[in-house]
Amino acid sequence: MTEDAELLSRYAGERSEGAFAEFAGRHVDLIYSAALRLTNGDVAAAQDLSQQVFTEAARQAKHLSRHPAIVGWLYTTTRR
Repeated sequence: MTEDAELLSRYAGERSEGAFAEFAGRHVDLIYSAALRLTNGDVAAAQDLSQQVFTEAARQAKHLSRHPAIVGWLYTTTRR
């Protein structure tokens, strides 16, 4: 199990806010930069999109902890 999967599993099982904060902190720059490109530099829209991606990740944490490519899921979710 990867470190990301472990963090999401802890969040899903224990509702560990610290685990989710660590997970999000590891990937927020990637997701925000992708969102910023997708929104043509609109900072507010990129922030909103990034927040939506991490909200969805929190909602699906139990399932996502078993995903074979968590970072890929985050990026794909951002693009959709």
